[in-house]
Amino acid sequence: MLPTRPTRVAFVALAILAVACGDPTKPKATFANAASTYTLYAFTGAPVNAATAISFLGGPSRADANFGFDVAFDLDASGRPVIYPVRTIANDLALLTSPVKRVGLQPVAGTFDALRVAPQTGYDTLAAQTVSVGSVLAVEVLDLNTCLYSLGGQTIYAKLTVDSIDAASRRLYARTVVDPNCGYRSVVPDSVPQI
Repeated sequence: MLPTRPTRVAFVALAILAVACGDPTKPKATFANAASTYTLYAFTGAPVNAATAISFLGGPSRADANFGFDVAFDLDASGRPVIYPVRTIANDLALLTSPVKRVGLQPVAGTFDALRVAPQTGYDTLAAQTVSVGSVLAVEVLDLNTCLYSLGGQTIYAKLTVDSIDAASRRLYARTVVDPNCGYRSVVPDSVPQI
């Protein structure tokens, strides 16, 4: 037996309302987006124990064989910043013996402050990104440690820029905004995301 016309109309209205209000099964975000600034060294030629990488949820770290970071930083031969997702540094043997996060980077036009929502698709997880000072990267991190059991998704999103470099000391000065809520893509600092 087919549902009556009023029942069908009510069902369609509820479906439209659910789509308009977002995913009704997605848990509400509870953490504010975190803005951070970093002083890092270029990976090649860095002093011992110097911060050459960051973990978006953990802060500055050293790019080493433990692969406990998300992205590492370096300078190319012409002094331009190069951002390496962790898997571009880990070799095939390391990927077989221990899990390494999948981190994707995507160049985004505009200023750091103008990027308010990270793109949903289009991230490159296989290549380093050579960038200009001030250019913006959207970041997607598949974080199974934090988001494994999340109903909202298994990724966290962030935005990243290198504000300046000191070529003589091989230092990079970077900024990030990280959305720590699994599956949410807002990268507006100090706000609890809705998207």
